[in-house]
Amino acid sequence: MKSKILLLLLLSIWGGIAAETCFSFKHKTLGVATNAYHLKISDNDGTEGVSGVARGARSYKENSSQDTITICKDIRNIVFSIKTITGNAIAWKWTLTGTSFAGKTDDSICGPVPYNTVGIYLATCLVTFSGGKDSLNKFIIRVFDGKVQVPSMNDSVFCGSINLTLDAQNSSNPIAKYQWTPSGQKTRTINVTSAGIYGVSVYTVDDYSYQCTNCYACDSQSRQVNIALGAKASVNLGPDKFICGDNAVTLDAGAGYTSYSWQPNNETSQTISVLISGLYSVTVTNSDGCSASDQIFLKDSCPSYIFIPNAFTPDGNSINDIFNWAGNMRLKTFHLEIYNRWGQNIYQTDDAAKGWDGYYQNKPSPQGVYIYLLECRDTNGFRHHLKGTFTLLR
Repeated sequence: MKSKILLLLLLSIWGGIAAETCFSFKHKTLGVATNAYHLKISDNDGTEGVSGVARGARSYKENSSQDTITICKDIRNIVFSIKTITGNAIAWKWTLTGTSFAGKTDDSICGPVPYNTVGIYLATCLVTFSGGKDSLNKFIIRVFDGKVQVPSMNDSVFCGSINLTLDAQNSSNPIAKYQWTPSGQKTRTINVTSAGIYGVSVYTVDDYSYQCTNCYACDSQSRQVNIALGAKASVNLGPDKFICGDNAVTLDAGAGYTSYSWQPNNETSQTISVLISGLYSVTVTNSDGCSASDQIFLKDSCPSYIFIPNAFTPDGNSINDIFNWAGNMRLKTFHLEIYNRWGQNIYQTDDAAKGWDGYYQNKPSPQGVYIYLLECRDTNGFRHHLKGTFTLLR
């Protein structure tokens, strides 16, 4: 009579609801026996739950048989057990890799065997029958890290259209699975184009998780984020305006914003008071982080003029001691020359803020009539040429 054995692999899960899964398959070994094998999965208290989920019959090579099981490290333990159906098994020799198991390896039951290191390992059992024939049975144990990390997604507020990719991460874990709500997508990433609350569960599954009823994943983590559409910001400084002299213009960006940023002077208040013509802009930001900007041009409406005095008194009393121009014209370039009555150039400068102090070669110039030549260009690009006389009085 041909010998038959039943190979039972009992996977233990530390804690959880008792449950088991049976994988059944048949193969031929050395042409001497047809052996029926079952892989059982249950929790570590030995309580059996739902069973009978079959993986179906498989064919193997004559001289060996093997199957592959996937488990999560540190979570599942395996109890190997062989039971003789027909024939008389008299010896068992278990060879295990990838484990620190130090228990009996010469009995029909071996385990529970812990697997705590990621890798692919081989478990074999050489069964000897009284007739002198052996049966070599192999299992490949694929051990994965069952732990998953909580996805680091954050609530977001968008100003305008929404276009966001949510990433549940854990891409380095080959047994990680994903379940998104409300879409039901099972990919690692999803694209979001509308406001709402989005959630994802990341979990790892092994053969125990897949095949049994009411079983738990090796590990799972969940995250939920709120993707919101922020309130629109708006600001209007009104039409361009005229400005002249000391008549200040008040610019108001409007109330209700959390921050204001004015240019070109970096003011941060709701309103600013302006005395100088030019281009002014403001950026406002509301409590949702949404921003808006506007600008206004203040045009100088005062008539431009340059005044040249007809006399000065460089006597050191700080009153009318310097000969220089006056006026409201904004200058881009400036050049002033002064000549005595013999046509000798005694002073020149390109600095509009400076003037002649009445000295020539470190000596006071004599009282009398002098000639000035002034050439300048204003900020609008117009050139101005002025020539005339003035009197130095002492």
